[in-house]
Amino acid sequence: MILNPDHVTIAVADAEAAIGFFALLGFRKDHVAAIDGGIPAQYMGMPRMKAQHITLVLEGSKPRFEIQLLEFDPLSGTDPGAHPTNLRKLGFNHLAFRVDDIEATTAHLVAHGVVMLSDEMDYIGRKLRLFEGPEGITFELVQREE
Repeated sequence: MILNPDHVTIAVADAEAAIGFFALLGFRKDHVAAIDGGIPAQYMGMPRMKAQHITLVLEGSKPRFEIQLLEFDPLSGTDPGAHPTNLRKLGFNHLAFRVDDIEATTAHLVAHGVVMLSDEMDYIGRKLRLFEGPEGITFELVQREE
């Protein structure tokens, strides 16, 4: 059912420093988007969220693996927001698993009592959905259009 890890998202106070650090490990900047409300913010359960979303790709990785950075505005701590799994905190944000059938995997998880945190979203060539995991961690399913 799970194919492989897809990405890890980390909320950071200094995106440029984080980009430099991950470059040392072979990651390159691939995509940058400003989130100012809208569908991505609603998907994460923070409709007024403002952040830079920076996708770093591990060079040569097959299958593709990403680290996604979130730099909130204002920084976390000055506006903690309210979300069941606290996606605004600095540090670890969520773990994403790549799947081949997001609808079937969602149905399987929900049937076993796993709490779904978002509706499905189509974003940058992929279908996404958030769930609540053990100890309140957030995890995401990702189905890529490849």
